[in-house]
Amino acid sequence: MLWKVCVVIPAKNEGPGIRQVISDVRAAFDPEKFAPPLILVVDDSTDDTRRHVQEAGARVIIGGGRGLGAAMYLGLKEAVTYGPDFIVTIDGDGQADAREIGQFLQPLMDDQADLVLGSRFQKPGLVHYRYRWRNRLGTVLLARILRSFTKLKITDSHGGIRAMRRAVAAELEMLGTHTYVQETIIDAAEKGFRIIELPSVWKKRQHGGSRVVSSIPRYVFYTFPILMLRSGQHIRLLYSAGIGLVLFASVYFLSVLAEAGFNIKATGARVPAFTFIALLFSLGFQFFFFGLVLQLTKQIKYRVDQVSPTRRAELEGGGANSVLKKRTVDEQELAGRRDWDWQTGPAARSGGERAEVR
Repeated sequence: MLWKVCVVIPAKNEGPGIRQVISDVRAAFDPEKFAPPLILVVDDSTDDTRRHVQEAGARVIIGGGRGLGAAMYLGLKEAVTYGPDFIVTIDGDGQADAREIGQFLQPLMDDQADLVLGSRFQKPGLVHYRYRWRNRLGTVLLARILRSFTKLKITDSHGGIRAMRRAVAAELEMLGTHTYVQETIIDAAEKGFRIIELPSVWKKRQHGGSRVVSSIPRYVFYTFPILMLRSGQHIRLLYSAGIGLVLFASVYFLSVLAEAGFNIKATGARVPAFTFIALLFSLGFQFFFFGLVLQLTKQIKYRVDQVSPTRRAELEGGGANSVLKKRTVDEQELAGRRDWDWQTGPAARSGGERAEVR
């Protein structure tokens, strides 16, 4: 039996360069082991990238313009609907070496892992150009954060290739729109999936610059709050700070009363102390309830993601026309998935149409 693999590629203004990435991905699959791979390109481009993707025979998913994380979440969930055995993600800028895909799939085929990550820093010489020290510092910080959250010996959070079982993508829950690479690791670790890391080459980009971030340190600053929330650390920090402030205020209040011999009338001159105590109580309760609000918001986000698009339209009060329109789109998407044959690739379509999943 041939293994079925869906490849998800994020792209933003990659232009004709995306053709080579798609070609390299197809060439990486041994026809003796794998069925023809289904390639989904999650596109947020304003240039002609989408046309090049379609002409190369891959399928387009409109990313929505909300960031890499949101686009990849959409792509992974779409990949799940095709029923592959494994899902591979690879960057669309050509910096990852598609020839390594087989190495990333092998631990899944041997049932040694559920999620395989790529690392550019697991051993020397993997990065084939001068990597800026500021970016290296940012990746080190992110890797340390992930190690503290997951207890895994992770050396790189931003490897260009990943391979996973379908269940990992199906169970994925995300909060941020730019934190896909970190949240997939945290989510898989929380749910007991086996995670390993393999060395992976990182080539010099041939066209353009980074489409994700211009500064890794700035990216760390942006993503850290989301990762704190995603890992549940906000509960420990905010609840602890809130309870600590309330306890300190209580002890301080008792000490003021003790100094006055527990004579309420004698405490009239301690107005500044009582003002400070009231401030501590106020801050303590605010920290505590802010943590509670964040936790409720996190749970609501997960529940919303689990609601089907059609049901969401009904809940938003879009009316019968809105729901009918959404059902029509859902039926079109389902028809697009039905025309994929894992044995031969895309089934024949009238007029030579190419599927575009929205």
